[in-house]
Amino acid sequence: MKPLVASLIFIAAAHCFVCNAQCPSNRGQLEVTVSYGMVTGSQVAVQFSNSDNSGNKTITGNSGAEFLSVRYFLFNRLALGFSGGVTNEKGQYPDRTNPVLISSTYQESFTTVALELYYIYYFRKRLEIYTLAGFGPSFTSTETTSFLYAISPVTTTVKADKIAAQYTPFGVRVGGRLAGFVELGIGYKGIINGGLSYKFGSPCWWRQ
Repeated sequence: MKPLVASLIFIAAAHCFVCNAQCPSNRGQLEVTVSYGMVTGSQVAVQFSNSDNSGNKTITGNSGAEFLSVRYFLFNRLALGFSGGVTNEKGQYPDRTNPVLISSTYQESFTTVALELYYIYYFRKRLEIYTLAGFGPSFTSTETTSFLYAISPVTTTVKADKIAAQYTPFGVRVGGRLAGFVELGIGYKGIINGGLSYKFGSPCWWRQ
């Protein structure tokens, strides 16, 4: 009887050792996130362009950056993913000769699809501190309505493709399979970005 008990204890100890050696681990996990960001790259660009007091563009409304992201962990700390989202913005241009008057208004939409690299530099049970970087095409559509020096307002639509980027030096994810996160960065997701995250795959890393 004693040898059997000893064998069971040995097997249990070996199992715990193997599990602890493998966990916590993100490798092979698929993660899906939904997020909302404030103060996007376009808003920052307008502030810089207007810093010399010669700017002729004012943002009157911004929907924020709404994104859906999917990433796959190639290793415990490194993941590769894709992100897609939209941002809507509206604003106005003053008349160059008389800034009190508004010469035109605009509505602009950005649809961004990006490739992202995600790296966790601090990892504990139910806590991840990470950084990410991404870039990809941003498809823009701008509808401008001019109503000065015209009998009736004139509306024009211009479509253009740009390259958008995001760099997030600091992000925090708290939770298990379902978690919340907050990020600080600059780019298409905004300076402050937060949302919900859900991980598929083996749950052993948050059961330790």
